[in-house]
Amino acid sequence: MKRHILLLFAFLIASVISISAQEIAEERITKYVFKLNKIKHQVQVDGVVTKTKLVDNVSNCKLDWLNYQMEIIVKEGGEFGSLSLEKIKAILIENNVDLVKFTKETISK
Repeated sequence: MKRHILLLFAFLIASVISISAQEIAEERITKYVFKLNKIKHQVQVDGVVTKTKLVDNVSNCKLDWLNYQMEIIVKEGGEFGSLSLEKIKAILIENNVDLVKFTKETISK
């Protein structure tokens, strides 16, 4: 019985150490460029830009609907976490805009 308690105690200590040792990503500013499709109306552009600016940590959003491209500037890492691509996809779907592909570039650290 004592052996089980000692093993359990050792396991708990090891778990606490591994949880506290997780590395936090460095804070950075990231630029995402989204190639889009099916933009036909200004209301789509307005809806996407307005809602994207409300996503956590998004500091800027520009949508060039003539070139089917959207650029988002985001604070990431540290306490900011990362951009929720699921939220961006949901905004695009809600406004009947298709995502073709996207790229990600770190601007500064």
